[in-house]
Amino acid sequence: PSSSPLATMVRSHVRVLVVGGGRIARVHLANIRSSSTITLIGVVEPVPEAQAFIKEEFSTKVFATLKEALGEVGGDVDGIVICTPTDTHPALIKEGLLAGKGVFCEKPIAFDVSLVDELYLLAKEKNLPLLCGFQRRHDNSFVKLKELIDQGAIGTLHKIRTTSRDHPFPPIEYLRISGGIVYDCASHDVDEMRWFTGEDPVSVYTVGSAFNPEVGAIPDVDTLEILFKFPSGVVGSVDISRFSESGYDQRVEAHGSKGSILAGNEKETTVEVRTVAGYNTDPSKGSFPSRYVQAYSTEMDHFANLLLGTEAEPRLSHEDVHKVHVILHAAHQSLKTGEIVKINYDSWKF
Repeated sequence: PSSSPLATMVRSHVRVLVVGGGRIARVHLANIRSSSTITLIGVVEPVPEAQAFIKEEFSTKVFATLKEALGEVGGDVDGIVICTPTDTHPALIKEGLLAGKGVFCEKPIAFDVSLVDELYLLAKEKNLPLLCGFQRRHDNSFVKLKELIDQGAIGTLHKIRTTSRDHPFPPIEYLRISGGIVYDCASHDVDEMRWFTGEDPVSVYTVGSAFNPEVGAIPDVDTLEILFKFPSGVVGSVDISRFSESGYDQRVEAHGSKGSILAGNEKETTVEVRTVAGYNTDPSKGSFPSRYVQAYSTEMDHFANLLLGTEAEPRLSHEDVHKVHVILHAAHQSLKTGEIVKINYDSWKF
């Protein structure tokens, strides 16, 4: 949307409902609490134990359903932040948009590309922002890497490699409902690939293994490599693993005709001990809430600015999210068939 309905009002802050009370919801709740531009109106969380924690920790109203929340405090709400299991996203997004609220939703918007399109078209019809939560686009290190590529700091880009290794190993109960490693983990990397290169890959080859028998029984894999070929000739590779004993491993390397750019892991401290035994440093930060503190905060500020109308367009467009899903489906097909898959973007007609 070119502007939010709130843009016609003189406002310095926005009011939001958060839907969900799990780990990522609590990250966003902490950022909202510390924000000077966002006011928390309430949280939607049906689980009693989580309700009690949220009431005590964030001193806010808690509702069992979004319908209940909108019925009681909807007039005081400008935007909705959705942090619930993936299969609930489409219905909650639709409910929020139909209620006249801007929506931020953790990825994915939906698994079905046509449903992604339906929701973005509804947001456009209502002139409301719909922002998908790919927080790495807001990470200062990755933003700088992107800027340096665009400035020609390494000449012509030849290769781009992302590494995303999970820590700690996720609970098997979560993995059973995650939608699979391609959609759950690689979606961030696919978005980064398109962003860093400014191109859509033309083909993909995916290979994976399940070293944990419980993962294999889902069935899914816990170790994955995805290779992309881009129209310019750039080769992209995505290294995904559910295992990373040294901490949350999140790296990017761009290689070009004049050199390379590296974005490395963040550590708990910068202390380095140097002795005859060698150099010793802290491990990488433990998991996504600590690694992406700045990115999540910047992302939520961006959503607030969209609601206020001080930023006109989401940093992730309908086209971005649509094409990420097309690529993920192709990568998943390649994993199942063991073949290189040509990626068809004919479904993008908007």
